[in-house]
Amino acid sequence: MGLLHFLHLYAAFVAVMVVMHLLINPVESTVLIRFHQTPPALSRHSYAVFRYSFETLRGLNACQDNSCSIHCQLDGKTLSSCPANVIVLKNLTVNRDHEFLLNVTTSDGQRNSTTFSWFIDTVPPTATIFSKQNYTNDERVAVEVTFSEPCNGPGGFKCVNSSNCDLIIKGSAHVIASSLRIVKPGMNYNLDIIIPMTNTFGRVVITMRDGICTDQAGNQFIRTNGSTIIIHFDRRPVQVDLWTSVPSYELVLDAVPRTVLATNKMEDLKIFLDFSSPIMNTTAEVLMALHVNSGNMVPIYEKNRGTRRFDFELKNVSRTEIITIELQAYLIIGKTGAPVSPAASITFLYDSLEPGVWLSTSSPNFTKESNINVIVEFTKPVFVFEASMVDVTGGKVTRFKKLSGALYSVTVLAVTQKLVSVTIPAGRVNDISGNPNLASNQLQVKHYSIPLISAALHSFMTAGILATSLAAAVLSVSNANLGAIDTLASGSSNIVASDPSINLHGMVGHIQVFVLSDWLSVNHPIEYSETTKGLRWLIPHQKLPWKEDSASVWPNHALLEEDKLPRKFSAFSEGWPSNEKTNYQIDLYATNNSYMRLVPLEIDPKSGKLRRQHNMNMRNTPYGQNLDTEEYIIYFLRGEPLSASNVVKRMENDKGWQDLEMNLFWLGVGGGGLVILHVLILLFLRWRTGTTAQGILLVPRFELFLLMLMLPCISQSSAFVIRGGTTGGIITGALLLAIPAAFILSVCLFLIIAIFSGVLAQYKEVKNVGSKAPWYRKLWFFITMRPIMGMWFCREGLPSSFYARFGILFDTKKGPPLFVFVDRNDPNTIPKWTESGHNGIGRMRAVSSDDSNEEIRVLLSRRLLGCARSFYTVIDLLRRISLGIISGTYSSKKASQSMLALTITLLQFMYLFTLKPYISRGVHMVESVSLLCEVGIFVLFITTTGTNPTEAQHLGFIMLAFLFISFVTQLINEWYALINSLVRLSHPHTNSLKLGLKFAARGLILPFLPRKHWSTFRPASSQPKIGLAPVLPLSPEREVKRRDLRAPCIDPISSMSATVVPVLSPGSPSPDVIQTLGSVTAETNLSGQRIAEGRRLKGPRLEPKSDLKKLRELARASFSGDPKGEEASTSYGYRL
Repeated sequence: MGLLHFLHLYAAFVAVMVVMHLLINPVESTVLIRFHQTPPALSRHSYAVFRYSFETLRGLNACQDNSCSIHCQLDGKTLSSCPANVIVLKNLTVNRDHEFLLNVTTSDGQRNSTTFSWFIDTVPPTATIFSKQNYTNDERVAVEVTFSEPCNGPGGFKCVNSSNCDLIIKGSAHVIASSLRIVKPGMNYNLDIIIPMTNTFGRVVITMRDGICTDQAGNQFIRTNGSTIIIHFDRRPVQVDLWTSVPSYELVLDAVPRTVLATNKMEDLKIFLDFSSPIMNTTAEVLMALHVNSGNMVPIYEKNRGTRRFDFELKNVSRTEIITIELQAYLIIGKTGAPVSPAASITFLYDSLEPGVWLSTSSPNFTKESNINVIVEFTKPVFVFEASMVDVTGGKVTRFKKLSGALYSVTVLAVTQKLVSVTIPAGRVNDISGNPNLASNQLQVKHYSIPLISAALHSFMTAGILATSLAAAVLSVSNANLGAIDTLASGSSNIVASDPSINLHGMVGHIQVFVLSDWLSVNHPIEYSETTKGLRWLIPHQKLPWKEDSASVWPNHALLEEDKLPRKFSAFSEGWPSNEKTNYQIDLYATNNSYMRLVPLEIDPKSGKLRRQHNMNMRNTPYGQNLDTEEYIIYFLRGEPLSASNVVKRMENDKGWQDLEMNLFWLGVGGGGLVILHVLILLFLRWRTGTTAQGILLVPRFELFLLMLMLPCISQSSAFVIRGGTTGGIITGALLLAIPAAFILSVCLFLIIAIFSGVLAQYKEVKNVGSKAPWYRKLWFFITMRPIMGMWFCREGLPSSFYARFGILFDTKKGPPLFVFVDRNDPNTIPKWTESGHNGIGRMRAVSSDDSNEEIRVLLSRRLLGCARSFYTVIDLLRRISLGIISGTYSSKKASQSMLALTITLLQFMYLFTLKPYISRGVHMVESVSLLCEVGIFVLFITTTGTNPTEAQHLGFIMLAFLFISFVTQLINEWYALINSLVRLSHPHTNSLKLGLKFAARGLILPFLPRKHWSTFRPASSQPKIGLAPVLPLSPEREVKRRDLRAPCIDPISSMSATVVPVLSPGSPSPDVIQTLGSVTAETNLSGQRIAEGRRLKGPRLEPKSDLKKLRELARASFSGDPKGEEASTSYGYRL
């Protein structure tokens, strides 16, 4: 068609040129050339025949007798011969334009020329069938038929019906003749093909019938490749398989198989997409449809297979990643137009980091236990780990337990008294990705036996505490029995005794502090640590009787016989035969019946390591659903449900509950047993004597004593369970902490109401103003405390048992004072109590022996100072409670614990040193020594970090020295009180320890004797010959009647006269003072006894002349025996 158009244009051009030539040459030629035969303008033949003639204008032959000269040219080339009337051109070039030029010149010179052009077309017409729906799922498919050139003859393209149509349909489809549309006659036709919806998938072949038409050159239509198309139809959704070459494993969770994908090699990070049918998208578009959470996806073009298979690989991935690849299927369309079904995302673990391993132990660096518990903690789960992979020097593995894939417990038995070393070399075990483990740290534990000095010292201290406690208990019961019998005989008790356990609380309390210090430091010297462990019964913290190994924190240990150590996987180290492979199921989590296995799990016979299986197609994989990101974290990284951190935390929590049980069980046994024993003693004495028990046996003095000793144990127990962080532990710990908190609050309220306000008890103190001490003695008094004479008095109307019941809270401390002043330089003066002066101490004036004395009320500042001194009991309890909490709060010992304990102890020592709250200087010195020893211990705890064994041993001896000094000073102080109490029992006869022991023995066996023999055990005199109570400043009888009378707290049964008598205590310089005061005091007490009979609850009534003179002499004598101000420690008792 294009060639014909070209010929038309060429003919027009020639005609125009001829016309122009005629116009330029207006002379008309007289010779005419006529063609009688020419080839058609479009010819399918390779030859041409031209017949022509030459005529004049008149129609005559212009070339008669061959008189003309004729020249012919073909396509610009002159022909060798040119006949006069016909020429035949053969073997012409086909499929191109040709031009024939004929030039004639007559004999008379007339000339003319003409040309003829034609095109030789030998190309047959053909048609191309085109459809935009070569891949479709539609029912109607539009087809376009386009001929290569007009093909109209004979009749051209036609389609009458589906059976008479030049378009042939092969397949499950038919043409709709009515849909024929002629776009351009002979050239373009459109029509529709119907594919029935009943057919799901297949293909339809559409082709043209041969010879249906011819072109203008007469070439007949022939069919070519373009004349046939294939229509693919598929109404099924496009399936896609997203898979990877990462090795796959099977993880069985609760009997459900799951698929695990993990690798440590970059070359395994290949992703493949297989579509069930071709898609329309390009590789770049498919890449855009893939979403990866880490790294970059790069296509592998040389492996892509058309539009059904696409290969990619991951680049730039960090060393440890959980990679998730998702296909956004909605962005991909099949060639048939069908949507792509969603594909499950694929998640796998890429991990090139070697698993680290850390060894830790619940045993200290130095231990006497033969079994050393070791926890093997991997940074991530590993597989096929066994006991033989643990290298032990100086011991052997006796227990091995798998707690999780990342946590194992091992028990090592120390076989020698040397260093036990435990380590795991590198490359012993692999993780799920195939990474071998790194070398572990080297765990070293020194095994030792208990040093002899430690065993001897804690045995000595245990014997001393038990013996002292037993002696105090026996003496207290004896005193109570004697007092009860004396009361039955005379109506009132004449037996004067002190509390034999007055210093026992302080002694045991300070030993408890040393025991609690064992929880405060890591680097304890062995000598000190073993000594304090031997004294833990004072907390108490001991193994439970029903648990053989309560110190072990490893759950579910599996005992292994020595000759049956785990060899289940011995082939991994020994190797398999070269032609064998073995499949195993690797136990992963014994706690939930889950396991992991490689399918098949192949073991390399040479290396003993796992061989990995590559998935070539996920459709052929028999595993279950892939693990998701969270599950990879749970089972293969640190956050697994049974991970090392969680197990360790659970173990610590379990150990906290075990410690709580150890504390509270023995606390209940010991404390409950003592309380029951106390109740039984009270019931027995009441049954035998018919009266209520007297003195320190009264409730709740003994119970308060026990409770104050229990507070560190209770506070430590609460800290043990709170540190676990569980809800139950926090609630239990808070409830336990409420006990010491309530007790401290109760003591504070008691001190405020009863002591600070002076409503129930009043502290009185005698002060000397007549002499001045030199500066060195003042300095000594500043350090050691000035000797004083003080006493507590109860208000009138209070029960006589008030002091005996609650005196343990305040009786040894000073309080808000009332002062009486004595001038030592004037023996003719007696103290006169007046109102406080501007100096806050009170004024004193000398009066005659007949004048009266007045009580001095001090300023507010003095009272506040006295309140702070009485508050020392609370300070001491708070410190021991705080140390109990500190010792149980931390699961691992830290230096901050020792620093905090040191700070608290220093604060208490500064409180003691500054305020000097004790009445007795001896008790003050003992308390100061004990606190300084504790300070030294805590300082050494801080300084022992990193010391070598020799230095640690020396420091241990120093610590033992501190402990020994503190205990011995407390022991001496308590035994002095016991001996003093025994001596007082002999006062009706003489100051004899032997006689005191005799009376104590009598008092102990009295309840078991018949009543008729009780009278023989009473002292011969109703009054002692030596005063046993602190001196009170006396007022005349009229002042006694006018003021609110106070009964001395030393008399819980009857209102007896109280006197101040200094007696020997540690550091007392002069026994002569006692003898000087003895006779005076005895007379005074005798007089007071006569007045007090029948007036038990009405306070002191004194004779105005003789008794006052005697007491004045006593007041002067109390200072005359110590001109240098030395203290004869004031001991005091109460009547039974």
